Amino acid sequence: MGPASNPSPRQLLGIALVSATLLMIELALTRIFSVVMYYHFAFLAISIALFGLSASGVFAYLARRHLRALATTSLLSAASLVYAASTIVSLFVLVRLRVGLNYSPANLVLMLTIYALAALPFFTGGFVITLAVSRLASRINAVYAADLLGAAFGCIILIPLLDRLGAPGVVLAAAAMAIGAATLFAADQARPRAAMAGAVLLAIPITGQVTGVAGFDVVDTKGHKGDRVLFAKWNSFSRIGVYERTHGDWSLSAAYQGRLPDTRYMDIDSAASTPILSVAPDLSNAQYLRYELTALAYHLAETTPGFKALVIGPGGGRDLVSALVFGAGHVDGVEINPIIANDVMRGRFREFSGGIYTHPRIRIAIDDGRSFVRRSSERYDVIQASLVDTWAATAAGAYTLTENTLYTVEAFNDYLDHLTDPGLLTITRWVFDGLRLVSLAREACQAHGWPVADRIAIVRHDRVATFLLKKTPFSPADVSRLRHVAQQLGFDVLYAPGDAENAPIADEQVDGAATADYARLVQSSDPQRFYDTFRADIRPTSDDRPFFFHTTKLQDQFSVAFGRKMLFGNGLSALLTLLGISASLVVAFVLGPLALTDRDTAHPRGWFFWLVYFGALGAGFMLIEVAVLQRFVLLLGHPVYSLTVTLFSLLLGTGLGAGWSRHIGQQSLQRAVAVALVVIAGIGFAVIATITPLVTWAIPFSRPIRMGIAAALLVPMGIALGIPMPTGLRLLSSHAADMVPWAWGMNGAFSVLGATLSIFIAMNWGFQATLLAASVTYLLGLAAFLLAARASHRTGF
Repeated sequence: MGPASNPSPRQLLGIALVSATLLMIELALTRIFSVVMYYHFAFLAISIALFGLSASGVFAYLARRHLRALATTSLLSAASLVYAASTIVSLFVLVRLRVGLNYSPANLVLMLTIYALAALPFFTGGFVITLAVSRLASRINAVYAADLLGAAFGCIILIPLLDRLGAPGVVLAAAAMAIGAATLFAADQARPRAAMAGAVLLAIPITGQVTGVAGFDVVDTKGHKGDRVLFAKWNSFSRIGVYERTHGDWSLSAAYQGRLPDTRYMDIDSAASTPILSVAPDLSNAQYLRYELTALAYHLAETTPGFKALVIGPGGGRDLVSALVFGAGHVDGVEINPIIANDVMRGRFREFSGGIYTHPRIRIAIDDGRSFVRRSSERYDVIQASLVDTWAATAAGAYTLTENTLYTVEAFNDYLDHLTDPGLLTITRWVFDGLRLVSLAREACQAHGWPVADRIAIVRHDRVATFLLKKTPFSPADVSRLRHVAQQLGFDVLYAPGDAENAPIADEQVDGAATADYARLVQSSDPQRFYDTFRADIRPTSDDRPFFFHTTKLQDQFSVAFGRKMLFGNGLSALLTLLGISASLVVAFVLGPLALTDRDTAHPRGWFFWLVYFGALGAGFMLIEVAVLQRFVLLLGHPVYSLTVTLFSLLLGTGLGAGWSRHIGQQSLQRAVAVALVVIAGIGFAVIATITPLVTWAIPFSRPIRMGIAAALLVPMGIALGIPMPTGLRLLSSHAADMVPWAWGMNGAFSVLGATLSIFIAMNWGFQATLLAASVTYLLGLAAFLLAARASHRTGF
């Protein structure tokens, strides 16, 4: 592909810029997909990015004879301009496409179109990186280090850019940075022309956006076509919209016949909604909340004058108002989204909401609810979480589908530990997905040595159920009051302490769920047998396997994912359908072309083991990255911090490791690879053994200290991860340069599959199993490397 040359500092900076933009686009697409489609489509961005990058390496290999005559500077500069142009075109189309969830040939074609369009920037940007790797191969370690350090830089600037520009703005900023890279790559005499071409290219989207003729922002989001937008703002993990539209009530008793206050409809990524109530200063227009199922716990708590409550996920403030209506003396609200807390409730809609977020009896913390509880020393009479879902993908949501650490056994233990002796945990869920709360309550009570039957009550209205878990047993007076309120308001008591174990249980089908199953599970003497024979997976979730909404049993998952009813109906079908699409595209556009092109080439002995080695590196890295990213969410208190600190630390460490590996002498390369692989596998085993006690120990520290602890652990891990790839490429290129494109393609291909498989493993067996799979994968890579090295020595290859 042309003569290899030493990279200049300007070229290394250009490589770093392109690498930064690729990561920025990848994570910005998770946000765009979550808003314009559905939260579980966010995972699509990772699969697309890895596929585009690996396919670009194959294309560069196939086109090597045509590209050989072109100068490196001209080729890198032109390719960067093409990358910028393809990014702009791709964004323009993607924000306008919508795909349905129902299976149909049209939706499948549309999904493939979205896949191809979104892959275009990664294909063209990856082509730039591939050219740099092949043309500047004399210092492959420096090029690889610039690539990784550039990605680390992109991770750092991504969060503030998302907060300021929104996801579409970040993609356009990435295009501008790609133009900057094109200027850096250009030869001195060609640099003004490259800058001028880039300026013209960038002027097109700016003009379209400013004039409104052809904007690049998301306009009509799902479910809001034609709605008047009162407020919209992006940040790094959401798009918050407020609409001139009334928000309905989930669980208001038919016994209430009075007027309702005015509301505004607020949602996250056009999926998870919450009402903003127009509240009078004296709360006179909010008394209807006494008729709400979600406020049921307060009927018991109000017997304690001036009780103290914690509301997790207050959103538009309805649960905060409920606590005040029942006489709470103090209410802590933990809202994870700063846009909701600051821009909406304390800002634009402060007057409309009656200043509920600034009420003297209310204190708002912007934090993850679970981390707040774990660090708090307070005790509460009521801890409330009403329909707190994860239907919106975070920027880290590239790796998330149905997880929620609010609903795990460890979380329930945290809540119980922060209740007063008569305190209540109240969680409201839909009837169809709430049965798992009973299994969580059973497991948490068992950990304390308590029977669950005298501490839990479940009350339903229509499609919604409220679960009450008490730290001490319900007294007869508690049960009597609960039943009296339920009867007055027309609610159904699905279970309350004192229900006879063998008494007939009223049963009703609600959204496919049998209401009698709640009492059956509470009263079951053999819960494990209940779980095994139940149609869905309702085993208690844990911090290691926090997939509360994933209830499809393993034996049913492929039939659910590939059934003809739904194309991408939920996280599971998205995951497995994408696994199928990714595998097919990898074979068709990565492995297939390489195999067909080289079918007449005599490969040296050991070639198969080299491919296994580089494939294992790709899959193993993704398995480790996904598992570590998710386990650090609880430690760092927010998915955005987890994303930033984890990815930055790993990429920084990997870049440092790649840069350091250039000092390894040629005679020591094999030993260095073997040692690095053993160390990485050992790190995986060590993390499995230490992550839970480490998180427990570190959570009380301030966030900067916790971030420092995370970085101190992850950077050394990254250094080890950064050694095998460039060192292996050095060994391979010095003996069989024709094998390098195969190695690059296999690494990219198995990165695609590894990203998907990591979540599949975690959903079914947990993140510790994912780390175990990563360690085993690296040991498999070690075995393949040793076999390849032995074959090389025998043949002199």
